[in-house]
Amino acid sequence: MTCTTAVYDLSQILHYPIRVEVNSWDSRHPLHWVSYNDEGQIAEGQFLEPPGLPLFTLEDDAGRRLCDALPESVSAVAALMPAMDFELAQACATSEAARELANDAPLLFILAVDHARNQSWSLEAFNAFLAGKRSDILKAVGLPGSRSLVRLVRRLALSSLLPWELEDIHTALQNPEYVGLMRHHPHLHLNHIRLLNRIRRPLWPGLLNLADEHTSAVDMSWLCRMIRDTLAMAGRNEQVLAGIHSREALQAQHDRLVERFNRANSRNSEEKRQDLAKELSEEHGDYPKPPLAPIEGIEPLRSWLELLEEGASMRHCVGSYDVPVALGEVYIYRMVHPERLTISLECHNKTWVLGEVRGVCNSSPSEGTLDWIRRWVNIDRKS
Repeated sequence: MTCTTAVYDLSQILHYPIRVEVNSWDSRHPLHWVSYNDEGQIAEGQFLEPPGLPLFTLEDDAGRRLCDALPESVSAVAALMPAMDFELAQACATSEAARELANDAPLLFILAVDHARNQSWSLEAFNAFLAGKRSDILKAVGLPGSRSLVRLVRRLALSSLLPWELEDIHTALQNPEYVGLMRHHPHLHLNHIRLLNRIRRPLWPGLLNLADEHTSAVDMSWLCRMIRDTLAMAGRNEQVLAGIHSREALQAQHDRLVERFNRANSRNSEEKRQDLAKELSEEHGDYPKPPLAPIEGIEPLRSWLELLEEGASMRHCVGSYDVPVALGEVYIYRMVHPERLTISLECHNKTWVLGEVRGVCNSSPSEGTLDWIRRWVNIDRKS
């Protein structure tokens, strides 16, 4: 073992004099660090204590990054959770068993490191923990310690994790219905957990086929809206989704229901919609007040009748949005110029954000108009 260290001057980043010395990967204590200012030592890192900056940002005066000196397999695991990258790399350095677990079951390794960090374990305690059975590791982090779950966690492929997603993973892996679906899916990915936690219900055998490792956040939002809208137009009858095994099939089912919903709404149009509006008023009470102030060209829908008429006139499914509107999850506006559009706002963490913007028959708006709508939402939110 060598005792080489690298020095990283963080003064320009942190705006006060500070240097961090980090042991090299091949030293006796890999990635151990000490920080200094002009007067001497400030702090010394213990096991699973990062120096305060992400591993991948540490770069010396010659442009050499700390992460470039790590084994490729270690860098790959650390990159799976940037908020814990230093701790994950440091944990990999503890033993061959740690590196084996990180390579073979990266999610289980991340859960183990997170648990050890929260418990402020020593290096010795961590190594003793990893020496046990994988089922015992699952139990220790608060999950069922079954062999089948060990196998499921092992084959679950990951993309970059955000800090709060570890809690989402815990939630999903403690849900027997979620685990039942995932157990039989051949190409399991973190995106399937993301989808399950957002959909929650309904669950059906083909649900996980709608997502894969390439599903983006935008795709995920589209899937959630399509499932919600399809279910709403079917009167909450979950059987309309039972045979859906692809995004194309979901789109086709949605479009059939839109046509049927608006056709039914147009028959004996005004009288029928007024009767249905009265039913919605009895079911949900008064129509909610608009969350954002209107501007010229954009006005809120103010009654259940207007919601039904908007869907009928624009030939899309917004007329079926009575439940999310009544729950305060969605609010609908109409744009009358420069384009005729329907605008949905969605409430996330008590903040109203732009949801969908659609023209007649779900046509897309122009980029210029969409930018104008975004500015309206953002300016109102800041005011």
